[in-house]
Amino acid sequence: MNAWRLSSSEQRIIASNRAVGMLLKQADDLMAEADFARSSDKLERLVRIEPRFAQAWSRLAWIALENGEAQRSHQLAQRSNSYSHDNDKLKLLNWRLIHQSGELLHNAEMTQQAEQMIKNLGDE
Repeated sequence: MNAWRLSSSEQRIIASNRAVGMLLKQADDLMAEADFARSSDKLERLVRIEPRFAQAWSRLAWIALENGEAQRSHQLAQRSNSYSHDNDKLKLLNWRLIHQSGELLHNAEMTQQAEQMIKNLGDE
């Protein structure tokens, strides 16, 4: 996904910590194979090493949504947004995940908030 391209600050983190880059690549490869359980394991290891790595939290939110875990997806996407300071594309993806979670949870307030944030980020 285009939103999962690394920002400059995320690239610096990977450059300074090989384990983070390796775990992210392994997780992405496993996601491409639809091996979401193993991908989640890699991402959870990554966030234990680098807890503020927004990309990993976003991927975990996407996997949770794929697994039908809407509440967990919402929480993980929010966490990703709290760390994605310089990556508006990632924020936009996370708000889309939150929107989908709100729809699955029949939570109009969550859905409306997500719609507003998506609009504010420039995607109508």
